[in-house]
Amino acid sequence: MLIEELSRLTLTEVTECYASGRLCPVMVMEATIAQAEAANNSINALYDLQADRCLAEAEASRQRYRTGSSLGLLDGIPVTIKDSIHAAGMHWHHGSAAHGSGVEGMKDAPPTIALKRAGALIFAKTVMSDFGLSSSGVSSSHGIVRNPWGLGWSTGGSSAGAGASLAAGIGMAAVGTDIAGSVRLPASHCGLAALKPTQGLIAHTPPSTVRSAGPMARYAADLEPMLRVLGGVHRDDCYSAPFPAVHAGSDLPRRVTVCLDFGFGPQLEDEVAVVVEQAAQALAELAFEVRFEDRGFDFDAYLPIDDSLKLRGWREYSATAQNFRAAVPSQLVDWLMPASEWGEAQIAEMDKGIARTISGANALLDKADMLLTPVMHLVNFPAGDLGPDPDMPLRHATFTAPFNQSGHPAATICGGFSASGLPIGIQLIGHRFDDIRLVRTATLLEERLRQTRATQMLWPLQPKPLARQPVHGGNGVLV
Repeated sequence: MLIEELSRLTLTEVTECYASGRLCPVMVMEATIAQAEAANNSINALYDLQADRCLAEAEASRQRYRTGSSLGLLDGIPVTIKDSIHAAGMHWHHGSAAHGSGVEGMKDAPPTIALKRAGALIFAKTVMSDFGLSSSGVSSSHGIVRNPWGLGWSTGGSSAGAGASLAAGIGMAAVGTDIAGSVRLPASHCGLAALKPTQGLIAHTPPSTVRSAGPMARYAADLEPMLRVLGGVHRDDCYSAPFPAVHAGSDLPRRVTVCLDFGFGPQLEDEVAVVVEQAAQALAELAFEVRFEDRGFDFDAYLPIDDSLKLRGWREYSATAQNFRAAVPSQLVDWLMPASEWGEAQIAEMDKGIARTISGANALLDKADMLLTPVMHLVNFPAGDLGPDPDMPLRHATFTAPFNQSGHPAATICGGFSASGLPIGIQLIGHRFDDIRLVRTATLLEERLRQTRATQMLWPLQPKPLARQPVHGGNGVLV
């Protein structure tokens, strides 16, 4: 079965097969469409699947390879983009029925432009949670996205459909967005690799100082070619930065600080701690200098971030038509509501807290070339929940969200599995604009961990039914 072979290959290996004639883009696109049709009914990850257009584009890619005129790193590679990323002829909902039937894109966003220029085949959009403000697959516009590792478990979010589809063997890579962990959290839930780049390194619209577009893939080795295609300046993003020439050499940073406790947030589950400690041991075996930090921050750095996300969400929600708002999850609305009453004093206090968070993140990186942390404190939670904390949907993003504020690049890989067979992610954080060396370190660590496990990654190409009932966090319904 071709899809099984493709699930074992990196992007570079696939394009090498195209160049040699062993595979062709049309064959791979046909297999991708077939897998989407077979698996998406179970996981609900995709919408706007555009098979005919992509098959025509795949044929054009095949002709380029035949004539030696490939467009480069991603030519003929099937990819998806998140709902929130605009693309001409594809619909935008931002995950929420509050936007009615959605808006058909008239203009490509910078990540879409970059993918098309590189010859990538954007065959579908992926489902996200409402407004991108819960780390789950619960979307009032499309329903619940389900995790192929176990259909009763969450995919994480908000790039939920990107995570679920890749784990199920649909496509070779995806572009999501990340404002508090939204590519890294689903990567952890779904056993994938992902990168939140240095803020501004991947241009996106509307411009933001905290939200980044970021690549997701089955293997860490795929993050570098994705980053090289997506990275760089675009005139519509005033914060976008040139792709750096510095730090692109072969020497890897060697000083790693491991932090299992940021000093705030929920308590770390034992299975997660063990996986991070095993990753630290693997880095030590690879001749990295590893030290442990007892406590990352001396204050709760997440609370001002939570307020900023709340304010952002309230502004979007309150701007929508009232007759569409009833479909938005009531728990999400309840979380947003306090922001409706905030004045200048509350917002100024929030900004002061965020500045302190950024200083704290900078201080952690001052002591090392990289940080190694969990992605989240727990293994997973039920698919119908917005998050494990009913009052704070993103409270479990305490290890990821500070680095959106500080702008540091952060990569996630699968570090291991729970006793129940669910993936557990680990996170590496680097210095700003050191993204290439960060993803190369992540690739080296991923390979070492797989050698240690002495097992091949067996992707859930046929999504797994619920083996046992998940324990509810108390705020969702499993349907």
